Formats: sequence, C-alpha cells, structure tokens
Amino acid sequence: MANVKLKLIMERSAAGGSGGCSTYVPGSEETEWRKDSAEEIGALLSGIRETFGDRVHISVMDPRSIFSFFDLFRYRVRGTDPVWILNGRKVFEGVPSRDELEQSIQRLL
Repeated sequence: MANVKLKLIMERSAAGGSGGCSTYVPGSEETEWRKDSAEEIGALLSGIRETFGDRVHISVMDPRSIFSFFDLFRYRVRGTDPVWILNGRKVFEGVPSRDELEQSIQRLL
C-alpha cells in the first residue's frame, strides 16, 4: 500500500503550553476560537493516526516559520484558517469533519 503525506499548516499558540492565565487580552474571542479549533484538530490527527497508523505521515507547520515560506505561496495560504495538504495537493481550508478527511486519505491509499 502507498503511504500518504498529510501536511497541516496552522498557527500554533503564541503563548505555548496550556497555562491558565486569566488576564484579558484584546481579541481573546478569536484566541478562544483558535483554542477550540486546536483541540478539534488534535482529536482529528489522533484519530487519523489510530485509523491509518504508519500509512499516513503527518507533519504540522506554523505559517510564521521560515520553513513554511514557500508553502504559503504554493498552496495560497491566507488568513489563519488551517490548510490541509494531502500528497502535495491542498484539499481543505478550515477544519474538515473526520469522515471527510478519512475519505480523502482512503482514496489515496
């Protein structure tokens, strides 16, 4: 069976870690959305790992990293929505459902 390369381009938390700071930060509503989104993505990636094991190679890149510079142009990454790339093709922006993601991977195996 073929292996699938899953690349996820998404911003990682600037705060780093899971500290429970209660200080108000302007725009924190968006931060809360990102936190929920990050938890949902974490569950998605864990599910993919459980379902497909070593047949899917997962890499996560922060768009603010110099290493993702060319990918930002190649895949037309805009804004802060996560971008999902399977075997070099952009397949989703935002957070897909687990079924959508699994079906897309299954087609490539």
